[in-house]
Amino acid sequence: MSDQIQRPVFYEGQILGALDLEATVEYGRGQEARHERYLHTWGIASGLQLTAKPKQLESGEDYAEVTVSAGLAIDGRGREIIVAEATRLSEDEFDQLNVAITDASALYPVLLIGSDTVAPAAPFSVGDCAAAEPNRKVENYVITFRGPGENLDLGSQTVPDISAGPGVGDASESWMVLLGFVRWNKDIKKFTGFEVTSEGVGRRYAGVLADEVAARGGKLLLRTQPQNQSGKPALLIDETDGGELKFGLLNAAGIVTPVLTISAKGDVKAVGTISGAFSSGNVYVQSGNATDGVILPLPSGVDPDQVGPGKATVHIQLTPRLAGLTPPTANVSTAFPLECHVDADRRVRCLVQWTELDAPHIVTVLPGSCDYTVMVAVPATAGGTP
Repeated sequence: MSDQIQRPVFYEGQILGALDLEATVEYGRGQEARHERYLHTWGIASGLQLTAKPKQLESGEDYAEVTVSAGLAIDGRGREIIVAEATRLSEDEFDQLNVAITDASALYPVLLIGSDTVAPAAPFSVGDCAAAEPNRKVENYVITFRGPGENLDLGSQTVPDISAGPGVGDASESWMVLLGFVRWNKDIKKFTGFEVTSEGVGRRYAGVLADEVAARGGKLLLRTQPQNQSGKPALLIDETDGGELKFGLLNAAGIVTPVLTISAKGDVKAVGTISGAFSSGNVYVQSGNATDGVILPLPSGVDPDQVGPGKATVHIQLTPRLAGLTPPTANVSTAFPLECHVDADRRVRCLVQWTELDAPHIVTVLPGSCDYTVMVAVPATAGGTP
């Protein structure tokens, strides 16, 4: 059961004990932890990248020194986990866990866990009975590993009570943050490299829980990288010209070059082709010329998964093209359409039969061409996208 929050207050002449001062510190820590826990999603906030430096033993075997860069993560308790400087992964600690298998290509999860440790007592500090006692806690961390294939459903870790703070940082409250995966050579007991993801599982980054996001300068920009990078996608909501939504790529100055613009009036301007949007009762048409073996295209804006039984209906009309054909020989010949149809994949089968009018009436069958019209009819009952 969650407890109500108690805020320390003081009065003149009060004798303050250690617990009073501790409560003052814990009140602020609890506020921050609840803010991080309920207004953000947990994960990596900055840094904590794995890097590998190639090395070689004197015996000639290759290995790698794998390092975690400095950075910050927020765990599911709302605790900050700070790696203050680049830290090399320990081969000895990995080996002691006994998670290694013989497969050299296996990937082992690298996990970061927040952990409080008691700092050594300061020199000349005095407590009760003149005994020196520590007066600091180090908000530390542990980097550990798991065996390949072990359950990595880190999103199902136990969330603390609503009023709880960041916890005391012991093993019972540990929260794991995935940094990546390493490879291991069991024979030489060394790392050989790393991967950021394995079978679709990878690093999780901290996010924001919000039902409303408001800009202050009339523009709201969403981009895919922490810093502006030219050529990366971005989405901009801008009050300019009565209001526009623009999607496109950023340039070096951080300006979106739009490929899709939607005005507040509903006008849509696209540089490319708009596809995938069907209107109930409409007919979409594509026409042209095709030769034997060609797959006929669907009309612009129609995807293959939008047609079929119970969806939009495709109608195809073919007309053999005989005018302008060159006979296969110099003899007087006449051409007749032998075949002109499409299969289930809309592949054209068009053959022309040439018959020489001079004896002995030699017959030759050659690929031909045809004019086509492809019509896609959307049922009036489709109600929009089929």
